[in-house]
Amino acid sequence: MTEKEKNDVKEMVETAKYLADNDPQGLFLAKSNMDILKARCDLDNVSRESNETG
Repeated sequence: MTEKEKNDVKEMVETAKYLADNDPQGLFLAKSNMDILKARCDLDNVSRESNETG
């Protein structure tokens, strides 16, 4: 992970903390979007692995 990526993650964590304190519904939306993006990456990885194996 690059230094820029580490800083981006740190910024995202700080934003999540701020949302948790000030806008719980906003935090819920942000988490839902992150879950969707993670699922998309997981599907891409499974597809890529199945294409590599044959």
